[in-house]
Amino acid sequence: MSFLCRAGIAATRSTRVVQKRFGSHVAHGPEAPPTQEGFTSSGFKCTLLAIVGLIAWSRVDEHLTQQGEEKHPFTRYIEYYMRSEQESNRINEKHIVLAQKAAEEAQFFSGAIRPSKVQLRYPDLMNNASGKCISVGTVVPTDDVVPKYH
Repeated sequence: MSFLCRAGIAATRSTRVVQKRFGSHVAHGPEAPPTQEGFTSSGFKCTLLAIVGLIAWSRVDEHLTQQGEEKHPFTRYIEYYMRSEQESNRINEKHIVLAQKAAEEAQFFSGAIRPSKVQLRYPDLMNNASGKCISVGTVVPTDDVVPKYH
């Protein structure tokens, strides 16, 4: 019997959690009254300001183009800060040369084969001096030794 009571309590608690998380399950109070829309709403104000701004800009633009100049001020501004064609060509050629060098280097390094390693059992013994004060490498001929760098 106690098992059924505990199951009922758990079900009630889980229902409350679901109702708290999802507001659509909870019964709401009275609905809010609809808002009054008129010519003072923010959407109408923004639209009106946009129309007035476009009309003002067209008048200013018309005044700027009728001053006898051959180019619009925006066009002159863009041309002033624009890169010349010769400069663009020089930069593009430089990038092409750098890309070709990078491709050649990548091809060179991808074709390289690493030399096989000779595993020594005790490599630290090569660094130890002889007990008779003979310098390392004087007893063994080192003519056929190939240096390897890792």
